[in-house]
Amino acid sequence: MKKPIYAVLLLLLGAGVCLAQSEQPSLGDLAKPHKADKKTRVFTNEDVATSSPAVDNAQPAAKASASSAASGKDSKVPEGKAGDKKEGAAKNASSGKDSAEVAELKQKISGYKAEQEGWKKSAKRYQDLLTTETSDFRRQMYQDALQGDQNNIQVYQNKIDQAEADLANAQKASSANH
Repeated sequence: MKKPIYAVLLLLLGAGVCLAQSEQPSLGDLAKPHKADKKTRVFTNEDVATSSPAVDNAQPAAKASASSAASGKDSKVPEGKAGDKKEGAAKNASSGKDSAEVAELKQKISGYKAEQEGWKKSAKRYQDLLTTETSDFRRQMYQDALQGDQNNIQVYQNKIDQAEADLANAQKASSANH
């Protein structure tokens, strides 16, 4: 007599579990309201800010001063001295161009030196790693990396030498105009 009672209890327990599962919404039903909340946004070229290439502000100013000097519009000098002012303005415009070129070359040289210094630090690091490494594979990798860094150091030294030669020529041309 006890066996039928256990069977009935087992069936009731199973039915309760089935009912509990059927009362909960499915995951798909739960996801539908959240999907409806999301709004789709389509971006066009007008919505996205575009960047324009950087414009060098020093060059238009030099061109403007050279054109105003050539036209003589800003001169409030008597006619006899207008020619002198035009020549002085032309010299100033060319010296401004030369000094801008000199400043640009100096900036290039300092940039090249900074890059070269970075490659030197990297080469030093690989040199230190080579001294303590025992694995042949890693030693070969460090040696290859060291060779590449030394090659880059030489490339930047060549760029520095060329820029310094250009700087010397620009400074000569600048002093010859004065």
